[in-house]
Amino acid sequence: MHTFHCLILNTMIKFKVIVNHHVYVFLLSGFRSLTPPLTIVRKTFESTENPDNFLPSVMTCVNYLKLPDYSTVEVMREKLALAAREGQLSFHLS
Repeated sequence: MHTFHCLILNTMIKFKVIVNHHVYVFLLSGFRSLTPPLTIVRKTFESTENPDNFLPSVMTCVNYLKLPDYSTVEVMREKLALAAREGQLSFHLS
């Protein structure tokens, strides 16, 4: 979880997210301050597909993260960072 928390903070700083009340509370308290609580589940695929080829997906209104079973922590970092960059100006249903 520490890796994930650091990645989120670094992404917010890198893209100069406007610090509103919710982000400020998050920076001070971490994931336990989220309402509803953060839920992370495994994103599933067909057995022939490689999870490393997919990005994570989220349902932000309920703090729900669908994370593929990546082969390494480094792959997870790269995919989370890419999803954060690419998803800044878009809204998709998953």
